[in-house]
Amino acid sequence: MSKIILCSNKVAETPFTFLNTKVEIYTYEELCFYIYNNTMLISKSALSEKLFNWIRDELGMDELADKLTGMLNKTTYAQDLLIEILSEGSYYTLEEIKDYAEAWQKYRKLDKFQRAKLKADGYLAYRRYIKAATFYDDIIAETNEDADPVFLGNIYHNRAVAAANNLDLDDAKEYFLKAYELNDNPDSMKGYFYVVALTSDTSTLRSEIRNMGLEDEYLEEIMKEIGESKDDVREMTIFAMLQRAAYNKMNKDMTDYDKRMDIILSEIKDDFREQAI
Repeated sequence: MSKIILCSNKVAETPFTFLNTKVEIYTYEELCFYIYNNTMLISKSALSEKLFNWIRDELGMDELADKLTGMLNKTTYAQDLLIEILSEGSYYTLEEIKDYAEAWQKYRKLDKFQRAKLKADGYLAYRRYIKAATFYDDIIAETNEDADPVFLGNIYHNRAVAAANNLDLDDAKEYFLKAYELNDNPDSMKGYFYVVALTSDTSTLRSEIRNMGLEDEYLEEIMKEIGESKDDVREMTIFAMLQRAAYNKMNKDMTDYDKRMDIILSEIKDDFREQAI
């Protein structure tokens, strides 16, 4: 969901950082928004005295901090603590909090693979590619031949995106191709061709397209799609920038290709430093 964050409470001088996503929180409203939209990424271990002391010392919400501290060893589920935080203020309505509680119940009823995928997808959204890849790899390793092919194909697709964002391009090609074999999703096939475009010349890409039973016009289609995408910005994923780089390479614009690859390599290094903690 999308929501404008209007902060009515105290703004912290020192933010609270959720270590697994590196997201910094400065206000009660921001804390509520993060909780509401990232349930699958918040374990009970993350709800510790450190957070409660921050709520007390930085936000001046002594009563809430005391409630949470008293509940910590008396409740089994993180849900109870999270709902207590959401209920303290008026950022979310009672109906929204009820919807949140119901969504939590549905989440707990999912099987372990579905829950793991939601966590991995969450990390992928926050560009925590190494963490996401670990979850996807565990799912792939543990699933058997009876697994839903579409579900497993989507796992491979997202694993490919994580690989591409870490510049593991050979793995990315393998995973995108496996994803398409399982889920028959055109986006997985496009992902495969994007990486082929980046790592090969035009004739190889055209040959690959023909081997997949597609017409030559498909090459023009995907290159046009990339070419019309928005310009590079820091908010773009590395994979999106790789697609743009592939477009530059296919059009022999090596100046822009080199420029984009420099940006990509810089981001890869920064992300790796943060994720290798």
